[in-house]
Amino acid sequence: MKTVIISSGVTSIEVGAFSECTSLTSITIPNSVIIIGYKAFSGCTGLTSIIIPNSVTSIGEFAFSGCSGLTSVTIGNGITSIRWQAFAKCSSLTSVIIPNSVTSIWNDVFLDCSNLTNITIPSSVTNIEQQAFSGTAWLDNQPDGLIYAGKVAYIYKGTMPANTNIILLDGTKGIAGGAFLKCTSLTSVIIPNSVTSIGWGTFADCSNLTNVTIPNSVISIGGDAFRNTAWLDNQPDGLIYAGKVAYIYKGTMPSNTKIIILDGTKGISGYAFVGCTNLTSITIPNSVTNIGIAAFARCTNLTNVIIPNSVTSIENGAFRDCTNLTSVIIPNSVTRIGEEAFADCTRLPSLTIPNSVTSIDWGAFGNCTSLTGVTFQGAISSAYFSIYNTFPGDLREKYLVGGIGTYARARDSNSWTKQ
Repeated sequence: MKTVIISSGVTSIEVGAFSECTSLTSITIPNSVIIIGYKAFSGCTGLTSIIIPNSVTSIGEFAFSGCSGLTSVTIGNGITSIRWQAFAKCSSLTSVIIPNSVTSIWNDVFLDCSNLTNITIPSSVTNIEQQAFSGTAWLDNQPDGLIYAGKVAYIYKGTMPANTNIILLDGTKGIAGGAFLKCTSLTSVIIPNSVTSIGWGTFADCSNLTNVTIPNSVISIGGDAFRNTAWLDNQPDGLIYAGKVAYIYKGTMPSNTKIIILDGTKGISGYAFVGCTNLTSITIPNSVTNIGIAAFARCTNLTNVIIPNSVTSIENGAFRDCTNLTSVIIPNSVTRIGEEAFADCTRLPSLTIPNSVTSIDWGAFGNCTSLTGVTFQGAISSAYFSIYNTFPGDLREKYLVGGIGTYARARDSNSWTKQ
C-alpha cells in the first residue's frame, strides 16, 4: 500500500489506523475529517508529506511520530493544540509553520526532529510544555541565554551566571514547562502582567529562587512549577497562592479539612491537592476558570464537588481516584471532560453531562463501578466521544444510537438502557 485517498465523509482517522505502514508514501485527508487519532500514522517511514485540512481540530499523541521520511507538513487552522510527541523523531523535517489557531504545544511535540531548522510560532501560542523542541537544529542554533519561542519564554540555554535575576520581556504570554528547570543560580524572576500560563516544572529545583513576582494575569500554573525552590520553602504551611492561582497545599492537612478557595482566585494548579486524603470538602468560587491536571487526584475522602460555571474544561485526572466521591455537579460552561478526569471514582452513582459538553476523552469515567445512571443533555459526536473505557460497559454505543436522555444499568451489568 503506497497511496491512500480517504473518502469524503469520513470524520475520524482512528487510533493506529496506519501505524507502521512503512510502504505508505502518500495520504490524502479530506475536509470532512475532524480527528486524527493516537498513533494514526506513527512509524510511516515512507510518508514524505502531509496536508492536514482546516476541518481537523485534534491531532492525537504520537500521530506522526517516527515518520522519518516526512519532509513537509501543512497544519490546518482548525488545530488549537498539538499533542504529545505528535511529530517526534520526524528526522527529515526541516521547517514547520504553526498556524495562529494554535494556543498550546504539548511535551516532546518535535522531539529529536534533528533537521528541523525553521519554526514559525505565532503569538497565539501561550503554552509550551517540556522538551517540545529538544533535539532540533532550531534549538541547537540558538545562542546561550533565555530563548523565546514566539511569545513564550521557552528555555534557558547554557550555564547561568551566579545570582541571576530574570526580568521577562513585556508582552510575554507564557513560560514553558521546564524553562528554568534546575537553574540553581536563579535568585529572582519578575513576570510581566501579559503572562497567562506557567508550565509544568517551570522553576523546579531552582533551589536559590527566593523572589518571584507573579501577576494577576496568570490563570494557569502546571504541577511542580515551584518544586524545591527557596520561595516555596519560605511559605507557611497551608494553602499557598501564587498570584491569583491556588498553587499547592503545603504540610500535613488536618483531619476532616474543609477548604474555601478565596474569591477572585482564577485557577487551581495541577497537583494542588493531590493525595490530600484528609480533604472532605472544597468550595470553588466562580472566578476560577482553570482546574489543573490531577488537581484533586487521590483525595479519597472528598465526597462532593460543585464545579462553578466559570470552568470550561475539567483537566486530565482532575478528580481521579476520589474513591468516596458520591456527587459531582458539572456546570453548563464545561465543554471538555479530560482523560481519566473522574476515573476510579468507585462510589459515584450518577451524573448529568450538560449540553455544553462537546468532548469526553478516554477513560473519563473509567472504572466508576457504582455509576448506574447518566443523563446526557446535549449531543456529542462519535469523533469527540472516546471509545476507550470512557464509561463502564456499552454506554457510549447506546448513547450514539439513542441520543439525548437518561441511561441506566444494573451495577453488575455492562449493558445500558435508555429510560
